[in-house]
Amino acid sequence: MATTTTLQSGETNATGIAQPDSIGNRGNPFHKSPDVLSIDALDEEIVSLNARMAADEYTFLILIREFDERGGWLRSGSRDCVHWLHWRLDLCPTTAREKVRVAHALKSLPEISNAFRRGALSYSKVRALTRVANRENETDLVAFALTVSAALVEERVPLRLRRDRHL
Repeated sequence: MATTTTLQSGETNATGIAQPDSIGNRGNPFHKSPDVLSIDALDEEIVSLNARMAADEYTFLILIREFDERGGWLRSGSRDCVHWLHWRLDLCPTTAREKVRVAHALKSLPEISNAFRRGALSYSKVRALTRVANRENETDLVAFALTVSAALVEERVPLRLRRDRHL
């Protein structure tokens, strides 16, 4: 028989796992269940939550970079930070490798970092931009990325990389 646990929000469930009592359960301006929100309110909440998630992803990557630079993964016997992320966070190795790559790239790209930290750029855009960005082209790349979709950034960045290699 499952045990019932009283949760901080006052809600209970059979497993003791917290069930959100409102959208996002943190900083939610609506304090309502999604099924009572208008389509416009849902739209606004989704967009707002996405920006907060981008800002949280920025923080996540900064923590990964610090952990890697300080060799935190050595304590577990992992080969490197990628393998530690694979083991500890259950990320596939390809995803873990990209997280570490982007985390380190952000260190030398202050404009991309700022836009990402504010939630103005998604991780998808940042991942693509950090493949080709440098101090000389960063301003133009951020301006471009702020005006187009992530798909277009993904499409155009490889073209820029090929062009730059042939100059």
